[in-house]
Amino acid sequence: MMVQMKKVPSQDEFAVDQETILSLSHLSEQEKLASTRVPGVRTVLIVMSSRGQAFDRDAVRHQVLMAYPEVAVFFKNTSGKALGAEAPEQIDLLIDFTGPGQRQGLFYAVKLRRRVRVAIGRNAGLFRKQLYDRVFDEKANIAKLPSDLLERERFVQREVLRLAGIVSVQQGEILRDHSYSIALSLPPLAVKN
Repeated sequence: MMVQMKKVPSQDEFAVDQETILSLSHLSEQEKLASTRVPGVRTVLIVMSSRGQAFDRDAVRHQVLMAYPEVAVFFKNTSGKALGAEAPEQIDLLIDFTGPGQRQGLFYAVKLRRRVRVAIGRNAGLFRKQLYDRVFDEKANIAKLPSDLLERERFVQREVLRLAGIVSVQQGEILRDHSYSIALSLPPLAVKN
């Protein structure tokens, strides 16, 4: 009679793969962002950037609806013209993607601030840091910003969405194929006599 001893798993077999680590980091980020959401939001006004958009209007609308279900989302460009339906006079949440150096009316931010309950945006133009409730300051985070202009816009717009408690859609990452190494690490099949 042959006694088979059970193999004790080594520390390497309990190692967490890269996909699991990535998924867990995304889950923890979503939990952190849920705490920064603005309560009682029914209407959202988004001022699109004139330099470049990381997401199109439908993608931004989808992201906002994932964070704030059953809200009405309205869009304007930096000159104040409505993109689609006109927004009501009173807005609960403003997300302003207008960046430094983008053309905008002199007191456009002040006019927007009068209409909204909570304003979130970038530190661009006159008095935004004092006017808006949450501001992403690009000068303070210059070390984190990519050098490419479009990559910089994408990074900053994601950070503005994070300030609003909105998870930006994550891009997939190409990781190493584990199919061969997984097959090699499986225990041998037991043969019954």
